[in-house]
Amino acid sequence: MKTLTDKQRRLWEFILGYYEEYSQFPSYADMQEEFGYSSSNSIYQHLASLEKKNYLTKHSRGNYDIHPTKRSQLEGFYPGIPVKGRIAAGGMHEAISENLGHLPVEIYPEKSDHYFALIVDGESMIEADIRDGDYIIIDPREPSDGEIGAILYDGETTLKTIRKKPDGITLQPENPAFEPIHITPGEWERVQVFGTFVGKAWKKGGNWGLIFRSG
Repeated sequence: MKTLTDKQRRLWEFILGYYEEYSQFPSYADMQEEFGYSSSNSIYQHLASLEKKNYLTKHSRGNYDIHPTKRSQLEGFYPGIPVKGRIAAGGMHEAISENLGHLPVEIYPEKSDHYFALIVDGESMIEADIRDGDYIIIDPREPSDGEIGAILYDGETTLKTIRKKPDGITLQPENPAFEPIHITPGEWERVQVFGTFVGKAWKKGGNWGLIFRSG
């Protein structure tokens, strides 16, 4: 803690306490109110300093998390897997980018800390045992042929099995009630890949667990 200024240290201690009480990172409004700042600029500067000193890690614009090397200071609490939004498993719908907290589960080994979760909207993937309201775990890498990918296409999101063919890509639903989506090679450049489905979280009796896709 000697590497922090007094203001940085107080903010760091507030973040730790907030995590332990609410299981998620405090909002800018929470931090402004706690320290009486009239704008978020001072908070932003302190967070940037904490990131440079490896107390925090930045996972998207303006969004931070506890750095893996500092999690021991949470007195055994692991913040969990960040829930970054919702994904359509049905017709494609407008992307939703949110900070929806964390799933209170831990993935080993540490190299998997980059995984994140999305909430499923729709029933197009039920034969892959992915249902409306499920929390799915995403590895931020491009899916191989036959894997399930989370993608953004023309400003809309979808979750589908990826079928790579000579004439392009097919986004294949796992429900016969839904039609596949065909994307030509020229259109593929308009696709942003969020990642590959690797498992999902489930809750039973008040406890959370993980199940990973085999193969």
